[in-house]
Amino acid sequence: MMLQKPSPPARVTPLSPGKFDVHFMSSQRGQDDLKAVQALVAHETPRKTIGELYDQAMHEMRQRREKKKIGVGRRARRVRKPAKDRSRHVPAHVRQAVWERDGGQCTFVSKDGKRCDERGRLEFDHIQEFARGGQSTTEAMRLLCRAHNQYAAECTYGAGFMQEKREARR
Repeated sequence: MMLQKPSPPARVTPLSPGKFDVHFMSSQRGQDDLKAVQALVAHETPRKTIGELYDQAMHEMRQRREKKKIGVGRRARRVRKPAKDRSRHVPAHVRQAVWERDGGQCTFVSKDGKRCDERGRLEFDHIQEFARGGQSTTEAMRLLCRAHNQYAAECTYGAGFMQEKREARR
């Protein structure tokens, strides 16, 4: 089996306000998808550049992911039966409000007052632990990155207990 060399990291260079030079490696599948998308949109805008397609694809992917993760763009459902008191479900309107309030960023603040700048791998966390009665309301929830959510759990339940839980899940 032949080992593949890792791709060089993507490079983004600002050119002017609102314009960037973007360099990255693409797979054959990515190239095939690009050609197929170019053909699919050719009737709408025959001269759409790769940059314009990239911008549109990123925008559409962001919209889909935000809808899935935080419920952006969803219509509120009518509740037909009362929610279970002990449900871990976080309603879409709560996820949206927490996401907006926290700016789509981890809310962990270190002892020296620095806020974590992580915007990926974010999780909706109960400020008062769910197991200890935490509710799924806007005021009772926050965004934490995966690492800080695990750290908070270890502070509450102990590192040994959390390690056992992680191993049991595997």
